[in-house]
Order: sequence, then C-alpha cells, then structure tokens
Amino acid sequence: MSFLIFILTFLAFSFLNGRLPVARAQSGPISMPPIAQAPTTPTLPPVEYKFIRLGFKEDRRVLIHVQNNGAYGITIHWHGLKQSRNPWFDGPENVTQCLIQPRKNFSYEVITSNEIGTLWWHAHSDWSRATIHSAFVILPPPDELQDSPYQFPSHTLIFSTWFNQDVKEISDIIAQNVSEPTYNITVKRGETYLLRIVNAAMHEGQYFGITNHNLTVVARDAAYVKPFSAEYVLLAPGQTMDVTFVANQNQSQYYMRFRYFDDSAVSTNTQNTTGYLIYSDPVEDVVNTNFPFLPNATDNTTAFTFTTQLRSLYSRSDTELPRGDVKRVVLAVQVDYLNCTGLSDCPSTGRQAASFNRISFAYPIRLIFWRHIPSVYNTSYLLSPNEEMENATYAYQGTNVIELDYGDPVEIVFQAVDFGPAGGHPLHFHGYSFFQVGMNNGTFNSTTDPASYNLDDPPEMNTAVLLGSGWTAIRFFANNPGVWFMHYHFESHVSWGMATAFIVKDGPNEDQKMKAHPKGMPSCGS
Repeated sequence: MSFLIFILTFLAFSFLNGRLPVARAQSGPISMPPIAQAPTTPTLPPVEYKFIRLGFKEDRRVLIHVQNNGAYGITIHWHGLKQSRNPWFDGPENVTQCLIQPRKNFSYEVITSNEIGTLWWHAHSDWSRATIHSAFVILPPPDELQDSPYQFPSHTLIFSTWFNQDVKEISDIIAQNVSEPTYNITVKRGETYLLRIVNAAMHEGQYFGITNHNLTVVARDAAYVKPFSAEYVLLAPGQTMDVTFVANQNQSQYYMRFRYFDDSAVSTNTQNTTGYLIYSDPVEDVVNTNFPFLPNATDNTTAFTFTTQLRSLYSRSDTELPRGDVKRVVLAVQVDYLNCTGLSDCPSTGRQAASFNRISFAYPIRLIFWRHIPSVYNTSYLLSPNEEMENATYAYQGTNVIELDYGDPVEIVFQAVDFGPAGGHPLHFHGYSFFQVGMNNGTFNSTTDPASYNLDDPPEMNTAVLLGSGWTAIRFFANNPGVWFMHYHFESHVSWGMATAFIVKDGPNEDQKMKAHPKGMPSCGS
C-alpha cells in the first residue's frame, strides 16, 4: 500500500507532496470561485477552492493533515470514498469522530479502492460544509487513461450555495443569491473537453447545460456509466458527474447555465447561475446571448426521465450485485413533527422533525461504536413501516441504528411519505457505493415492483434520489464492516433528524474485520 500526504489548513490551505510515484497533488483555485461565496460576516472559514488529484491505485492510503484555524469545531468527510474497514476517519460528527476543535489539528487516513473520476470532500459538522468543500479526483491507471474520457483537458465546476448571513445562524433558512457571469472556460474549435461537476449546494438540485452544445455523460459518483448524449444534466445535492463535450460551434461566446430543481410545493428560486464558454478561434466574432434550454424548476417528470436513463457501463456479476434473496429494509422518508414530551430543548407544541420510519435521529454525545457502550445507541429498529407507525401523529427521537451481518445481501427501499412541501430527497450512504435497481412514482409494492428492477446494469452510486412522490430501491452486499452513517443530503432535514447509521458486523476473516479504534482521535469531551 503506498502513501501520499496532504495538509489542509483552515483558513490557510496548503499541500505537501509526498513525492510518491503515480500520485500527484495540485494546488491553486479550482474552477468556479465567484459562484460560491463566503458568509457576509464569516465566522466560518471562507470557501476553500483547492482540490486533491490522485493517480489511480487500489487500496492507496492517503494521509491528510487538517489544521482547524476557524472559530468552530469541524470534521471532514471524504464523500464517496468507501474507506474500507476504516469508519473512524469517515468524518460524521459524533457518529465515528468527534470535532477537531479550533486551533487543533488531526490527521485523516483516507483509503481509496475502486473509485474512478470525480468525488469531493467537505466538512461534516453542523452546516460548515457550506464553505468548506472541494473536489477529490481519482485518475485511471496509465494504461487506461488514453482510452478513457479522462484523457481530455478538464475543468471542475462546483456549484455551491451563497448565504448572505452567518451560516451558523440560519439552520433552516436558505438564501441563494446569484452573481453576474464571472467564470469563463476558454476552448478551441474541434477539441473535446471534460467537465467535472460537483453539486455542493446545501439544499438545491441543479440542472446544467451549455447553449448549442450537447453533453455526453460518462460517469456519476465516481463510477462509469454507459455514455449518452444529453441537452442538459441533473445533479442532486451531494452528487458528482463527469461529462464531455465537443467545441464544435462557430460563434465566440456561449452561456453555461445552472438552474435550480425542486419538486416541492414551496416557492422556488428560478434564477440562473451562469458563466461563459469562450472560443479562442471563433469563425464569427458574435456573442450568442441565448440561454441553454433547462427544464422547469419543478418538472418532476423530466427529472425522473433523466435519472432513470443512467446505466452502469458494465453488466454486474453475482458477487457485486445481489440477485437472489435479500434482506429488505423499507424506510418511510418523512418530514413531520417531534413529540416534545420530556425534551428540555423543545417547545411544548412540538417542533419540525424529519425521520426514517418515524425515528428522528439524535446525534450521540459519544461515538456510536467506541468501547461498545450500550447506552449510546439502540439497535431496535423497525425495518418496515407498520400501521401503528403510519397512524402516529409524531416522530420520536432516538439514536437508533440498523445492524447487518457481514456479507448480507441487502435491499433498501426508500418510500416518500406525506412530504407536502418537502420535495424529493437525495440520500447518501457512507462507506458504500450501491446499485439503484428501481425507481418509480407511487407506493412500493413488494410483490410486483421488484419485477421491474434493472438487475443487469443498474447505475452504481453513493447518493441516490428519491423523488417526492415515489420510491427508490438500492442493493449492495454488506461487505464493509464498521459504523456507517446514512442521511438525507439537505442540511435542514439532517438537522431535523433524517439520518441513521448502519452497523455492519465483522466477518470471520481478519481482512473482514473493522480496524481498531486508532489512538490520537479528537475527544468528544467528558
């Protein structure tokens, strides 16, 4: 296993190149700094536009040193990296790691496996990821690079949310403002380019397109897909996508455009975030002022059509994708209210909550699995909604987790329930990539709906989308032991409790066991 060392410093951000073969570090601003802004009065660190670029090698171990010079405690999550048997460095606050306190530092051991393409890293404590995030790029091995889409000149576009207040003070209010076009990509006619797109926004799905240029989707969430041509692409919060395009137009300048997608009933911001694609050698010195077509911001049908056309580049074997009997977990995904009886920090009338199967996740005060303290978490979890749950008026709060045996073939069905204005949900699973085998509107039928599953080439991902009026089914083998957080990737709903954790038990062999709790981890206090 080879090593690479980086140093991340907030607010000062620098890199230390480990001088190892294959691995490369790149520092400097990435692609879209004017679009994402720091808070007006930044008590959190400003946006850190640096990205990590690695050569590809399975089981590469990367040591990343984080120095927190900000005003609040933080953790860092390596979004989409499986961190094989290594949950301690995965990052979710008080689940597997305590906060790195201000003026303190911590070294992460990050392990790559079969990921390829674009991922990202971000803070995973409170709402600090609003300004602490960037891309994490893993390149193909040299013998594959020249035949892959990653051979082309690339640009990284990170769409973020611009808050006009201190992020710490607006835990359930979003203010997305839009700047004038300030970011340009310069291209040469006849050349092919790769765009690495990251949706780092706090709550907004995003459409993206370029006027008069078709995009070819080649990967999502660091996994290859069957390439397909599209006028626009759609990314949920937390998702990444790699697309190519050919600079084949004649005029000098074209719009790049992001536009909000939200299938909820609340009012939607329909403003555009824009930049320019500029030709260095135009046939006509004319600026094209037309916006690229993007669907209506609330068009659920178009979002469903785009999402369901994604297919894995390869057919999957029986060792990768469960096809026989599975352990099925059905999670009713719901925005509701919390029963405040007996809770000191909750008004007597109740407060907003979000839940899986009416359980609103309560973050523990100690790590879930450290020293196996029984009182920290509860393994009693209803694995399928029942009539009592469906008729309940309130959610209840608890640190409830779901246990899986090593090697279990698992299916999770996410079912939208009574969303009202809540809209669709991006669901992110730490420690795993999984296969989205089914998706549809309406209520899941366990007898008939599995017949419609794609069990040949379902797309592999780490962040799935559940539209606001339907269900989504994913499958995977529970072959990564440890404690793995699973949550909705809208910050307000995570704050309200739309999360849980999976405890995957050790297997019989030494390489099937969770790594021991390392020394030197940040302390959670008393």
